[in-house]
Amino acid sequence: MTMNLLNIHLLYTTTIVITVLHLLSPASCVDQKQLSVAPQGLLMEDKTRLGSAPPSCHNKCNQCHPCMAVQVPTLPIRDRVEPGLGRTIPLDLESSPSTTGEYSNYKPLGWKCRCGDRLFNP
Repeated sequence: MTMNLLNIHLLYTTTIVITVLHLLSPASCVDQKQLSVAPQGLLMEDKTRLGSAPPSCHNKCNQCHPCMAVQVPTLPIRDRVEPGLGRTIPLDLESSPSTTGEYSNYKPLGWKCRCGDRLFNP
């Protein structure tokens, strides 16, 4: 009789634990993004964006249309002007190849305004 009561108690306890765990797990899986109400009453999600945003190219292409923002590779700077002296210092004398990125495949991009085959500064 005692063994039978022990088995019933174990079954009851196990069922309760599994039920509680099952009910709690969906609460931890719910998406935590907050929705905000815009002034017009529309729901909007807060979004994060990696990198830079394109500039406004309005009136930047000298009356050429359509003027659109595009990403272009930036040119590497080989010489740097030392402030106050007005002369250039080669980068290889100033720093090691590991800090100048000589061995890196990193290609920085910058924003320009493009109209046709011409590029303009934003």
